[in-house]
Amino acid sequence: MKRLSIIFVLIGLLLTTSCGLQKEGLVLMTDRSYKASVFATNKMGFGSPDGLIWHKGRLYIADEGGSALEVWSKADGLKTLMDSSFGISSPEKLVVDSEGNAFFTDDDVGGLWEVDAGGNRRLLAGRDKGLIYTKGIALAPDGSILVGDGEQHEVFRVTRDGEVSAFLGKEYGITRPEGLVYDDKGNLYIADEEDNVLYMLDPNRTLHRLIDRRDSFSPEALWYVNGLLYIADEHFGKVYVYTPNDGLKPIATFAGTFKQLQGITVDDQGDLYVAVQTDLKHKVGHIIKLSKENTEVAAR
Repeated sequence: MKRLSIIFVLIGLLLTTSCGLQKEGLVLMTDRSYKASVFATNKMGFGSPDGLIWHKGRLYIADEGGSALEVWSKADGLKTLMDSSFGISSPEKLVVDSEGNAFFTDDDVGGLWEVDAGGNRRLLAGRDKGLIYTKGIALAPDGSILVGDGEQHEVFRVTRDGEVSAFLGKEYGITRPEGLVYDDKGNLYIADEEDNVLYMLDPNRTLHRLIDRRDSFSPEALWYVNGLLYIADEHFGKVYVYTPNDGLKPIATFAGTFKQLQGITVDDQGDLYVAVQTDLKHKVGHIIKLSKENTEVAAR
């Protein structure tokens, strides 16, 4: 039997229950080549994070609890790119293209939103174009943006000028496309967080049901890099890595107040960052770093 390396990544009071008991967040490492640490808490300035993207030394945060899109860098700290004054409410998942244009979804007000590299903000396509309850998002190879809609049970294609068309309709049977990402072969991975299924749409538009473990698997967020698909599982508090040859392998299990996983991304060194919604109602959240080396970088 493999030994588990148990690491308490946050010590002290996080939440106080009605019984007056203290709850702690903890991470149990299945893959012992990783080390867990708290990268950031609310002291950084965010509320309760959902989607995360590491892009060119900057960490972009879809701050669902704070109703904002934010970006953090070591040099500048946390900066707000868009907040509720522009009409957003509950930022979900996000992508950043090679030019630094950021796009994100919003499951309260719907739509696809953009903050371009120059800081200009706009609603690229809204409810009037059928984007009602927007969830997962991916940059397509042709430069368009794919958007999953949990109410329409579809994936839509949105062009850079805001034109919306169907990409995967209801006939494909996907209920809630919570996470979307392409690999380097043109396969689109889709995390259906409601039906607890990981799908793959190949370049021939054949949909494959890769992983279906309804009682133990509920994929929320996806990140693909260097032949590896990383998965954050919301309901069961787990981080996995998937390859076609090796299948699904657990990296870590999150428990206690760290169980609600929302976003996952990987930096240039191969370290993972996981968004934890510790208490969305009270705007409490954490970003946990799973590092390949025994180094810790704290964001204050």
